[in-house]
Amino acid sequence: MFCVSSTEIGTIMNITKGGLVLFSANSNSSCMELSKRIAERLGVEMGKVQVYQEPNRETRVQIQESVRGKDVFIIQTVSKDVNTTIMELLIMVYACKTSCAKSIIGVIPYFPYSKQCKMRKRGSIVSKLLASMMCKAGLTHLITMDLHQKEIQGFFNIPVDNLRASPFLLQYIQEEIPDYRNAVIVAKSPASAKRAQSFAERLRLGIAVIHGEAQDAESDMVDGRHSPPTAKNVAAIHPSLEIPMLIPKEKPPITVVGDVGGRIAIIV
Repeated sequence: MFCVSSTEIGTIMNITKGGLVLFSANSNSSCMELSKRIAERLGVEMGKVQVYQEPNRETRVQIQESVRGKDVFIIQTVSKDVNTTIMELLIMVYACKTSCAKSIIGVIPYFPYSKQCKMRKRGSIVSKLLASMMCKAGLTHLITMDLHQKEIQGFFNIPVDNLRASPFLLQYIQEEIPDYRNAVIVAKSPASAKRAQSFAERLRLGIAVIHGEAQDAESDMVDGRHSPPTAKNVAAIHPSLEIPMLIPKEKPPITVVGDVGGRIAIIV
């Protein structure tokens, strides 16, 4: 065990902050607000960068200060225009790489295309493609939160920190809901039952699951089974061919499995 004087600690902090640059990857208000709060918490100034769209919708990024030999953190939140935010991030990462940054860390609270992480018929694993693009652009580390599937971390050949928001959500429930002991954790679909169970166990509450239309509708679309083939197509193949008529798949009604009567429902 060893001790470090306050003077030495101050020197170490100054050296660390002197080699750190914090950029906001777009001009979106939420991204700028998050970047400013992080900068205030760290006690550093925001890096100078200009991100804008050309008249033909091309993205242009101009780094307006030296990042040579520095640790660059790029904060990017995903707006409604997902593809534009991805290009902003990739171009900024590549700009820092070509400017000889020591390391480039992407801070992306919500990882886009994370739900497209499995092969669906003739589709593609888009999250793997996006991971390859980020690594190729020059990203050396990724910090994100609550990936749709934790296996997405394996798509990267760089370190990935998959942070969890659950400790803060649990604290919020305990502090802001006076009668939270009378609550029940409700999973919005059977797929999220495991997460709901984790919340319920840590809060020592009951659990319920919403089952029905929402999940089945999603599976119908990805599998291409939303409706049966029409009868006229069958007749066109051969007039004497007899194929029983197919009944369209009925979506089950939404039901709640579990006791929620007279209780506070917390949907996760």
